[in-house]
Amino acid sequence: MGAPRRLVTVIALGIAASLGGASRAEEPKAAVVDAGPPSQSSVDAAVARGVKWLRGEQEHDGAFGPQPGETALALLALRHSGVAEDDPACRRAATRLLRDLPDGTSYGASLGLVALLGQEGAPAREKAAALAADLVRAQCESGQWSYAARRTSSAKAGDNSNTQLAVFALGAARAHGIDVPREAFERAAAYFRDTQNDDGGWGYSKNERAQSYASMTAGAVMTLALAAGDPAPGDARHAAVPEIRRGLGWLAERFDPARNAGAAEAFGSKKGRRSDDFWRHYWLWSLERACECAGAKKLGERDWYVAGARFLLERQKDDGSWVGPERSVLATSFALLFLGRGTLRVVTPRRPSGASTPR
Repeated sequence: MGAPRRLVTVIALGIAASLGGASRAEEPKAAVVDAGPPSQSSVDAAVARGVKWLRGEQEHDGAFGPQPGETALALLALRHSGVAEDDPACRRAATRLLRDLPDGTSYGASLGLVALLGQEGAPAREKAAALAADLVRAQCESGQWSYAARRTSSAKAGDNSNTQLAVFALGAARAHGIDVPREAFERAAAYFRDTQNDDGGWGYSKNERAQSYASMTAGAVMTLALAAGDPAPGDARHAAVPEIRRGLGWLAERFDPARNAGAAEAFGSKKGRRSDDFWRHYWLWSLERACECAGAKKLGERDWYVAGARFLLERQKDDGSWVGPERSVLATSFALLFLGRGTLRVVTPRRPSGASTPR
């Protein structure tokens, strides 16, 4: 899924007059007012069309693309969209993942781990536990993860895209009772605390394309919330953590569901080939994971889910897919994951059977 993006500092200069002549003060930005939330029936219909299209992209052998990570992403999207674990499409995809993983990549290990945790049976559970162990071993000295999941901790540093998905996966493993050393979360959190930019956001990595942008800032917020352990994911108290508060503030100030804000600026010399559309649907899923884990119902005055859902419903193709700039299987999977809003179901610790529900 490619590496994500960095963010631009959009500085509003309120200003000014000079001695020789007054310069016109910048007019204040008009507040963005979203329309009301889309009806649940319209969201359900969009999800059903997306699921139908995604099913049609599955190969006879169960794969949804040349890489196991793509198959895992599609399986996760189907499950978060209400498709049953024993549905033939899910079973075929899971069988393919059991055969193809590990594939030596952090993306494959991370997405495969989470997808297999949603499937029944000892083989899926055992593979998920093995992938979790692979990810723990692959953590870099910096506390990040790189593309290679077979690399040991002798690797000095990675990137914040692989890192956010590895932490998401390990958070899911922990929630499902798989042993994950506390240190893995602590090291990742320490990295993000130490590398937060002055504007409150995060970029792709410390020294490479470090300028803040939306998908990486969202991933860092999610990581810090998951790493806390207590309070649990989804608790609004996470917003009181200074780094999370500043990260959410960064996102609120620049929030636009259509734009991975700051990506073009962050990629510098590649700006001519990239824009803030860069990995737009990945950004939306990063946003969902961040806000759900941090317990943020709004970004500033805006309901992030309402704004994102409206954008996706307006952009869905007649055939049920979403496109660009990611390939359609990826874009559609990310869109379904956003609309399905299933992150907390994945990373919230399982309750013992028969346990009473707190009131």
